[in-house]
Amino acid sequence: MSDKKRNRKLISLLVGLPVVSNIVSFVIFAPLFSPGSNPVSADFQRASAILGIALLFIEVVALILVIISLRRENSGLGTVINFQRNKIPLYLRTGLLALLPTLIAGWLFVQAQVWSGVKTNLSQLNRSEIVLWFVLIPVAASFLEETIWRGYTIPRLRGTWRSVVLSSLSFALFHGIFNPLVLVATFVQGVVWGWAYRRTESTVPGMALHFLSRYLIFVPGFG
Repeated sequence: MSDKKRNRKLISLLVGLPVVSNIVSFVIFAPLFSPGSNPVSADFQRASAILGIALLFIEVVALILVIISLRRENSGLGTVINFQRNKIPLYLRTGLLALLPTLIAGWLFVQAQVWSGVKTNLSQLNRSEIVLWFVLIPVAASFLEETIWRGYTIPRLRGTWRSVVLSSLSFALFHGIFNPLVLVATFVQGVVWGWAYRRTESTVPGMALHFLSRYLIFVPGFG
């Protein structure tokens, strides 16, 4: 595959994912803001769950496209994740350094969710919702998003910080243009986890931090 064709596909991925996700987000949430509607917290929670599943589906499709692209490069997902046992101490050091900004950005994200009407109360969740919020979304999002936006994208963009910023911008826009605070929070997360990837050349630290940040909404003082 020529560099020009590879760059064209990469740009299509970085631009196409946010476009599709925001169209889906608009379709799901628009009825809640239609004239005469009187949505309550449960309505926003339900719409948020539907959107979460929809975004996961979009990311799975994106991962399939990434795998196809990797095969054409005679490569595989293992090279993208790039876990190396001898680098575990580096992963731990990097994770500790990135922990505080991850918590700050996670707090911003949680506040954005709360201010937009999405409040996650564990006692009000049924079994399927607990599986969705505690298992499916944290695990899948951590793996899919770090693989796509960090492991696959960053090494294929020119410039150390340029690649981090551009991938983080796409990552932030994917999570929605309708809530400015979500944009800021996810952009900061993208930069932090992108830095972690650049420092270790592995998605492992970012996946661990990403997974952790998904549970902040259930920590007292964050929600």
